[in-house]
Amino acid sequence: MHNHSHSKHQGHGHGERNFLRHFSEHATLHAIGGRHGGGGSGHRQRGSFDGFGEGDGFPPGRKFTSQDLQLMILAMLAEKPAHGYELIKELGARSNGFYSPSPGMVYPALTYLDELGYITATLESNRKCYSIADEGLQYLAANQERVDMIFAKLSSIAHRMDSVRRAYAGEPDQELDGREEHALPELLEARHALKAALRQSAAASPDEQARIAKLLRETARAILTR
Repeated sequence: MHNHSHSKHQGHGHGERNFLRHFSEHATLHAIGGRHGGGGSGHRQRGSFDGFGEGDGFPPGRKFTSQDLQLMILAMLAEKPAHGYELIKELGARSNGFYSPSPGMVYPALTYLDELGYITATLESNRKCYSIADEGLQYLAANQERVDMIFAKLSSIAHRMDSVRRAYAGEPDQELDGREEHALPELLEARHALKAALRQSAAASPDEQARIAKLLRETARAILTR
């Protein structure tokens, strides 16, 4: 009986941690103005989002286009040759898991770039290894400003997502570690109260999660608008 209760308690804790992890991602995407889905008709591919805009060179409400993906692939191949799956992993790493295009998106893009003569493919142990060609370098150079903008935005969003995840999980924020000693007690108390409230919302319904995410988004905007 004791073991059953202990197991149940562990399961509850595991479920709460999972909720906080998924809820933090959901709330973060809302807070930065983004959304993601599972792909398919009527849904957004993971990594598609409305977070661009606000003077960063991207129209509000846009998502990554096939051209954006092609440019990112060329930029990575300009650094070093790679297999298709390595490119997918690298995009996920650069965006902290935010943008992970599926093989069904990456490999057709590679085929298209190969047909244009922008990249070349060689077989290595029955796998294609891709390298950028001179034509690809020229095309990349002509669009370098846009490439830099895409990667800068990805990096910024990934950083914010990581910070919010840490806050929701109750983990220390490395950026605040050196400044927390200067924070007012009222601010520290408010932060702890927010974390506690989110933990108590572990059983929240999808509608309630959306309501909380809206509140967090509005609060974040109010804090940043001085």
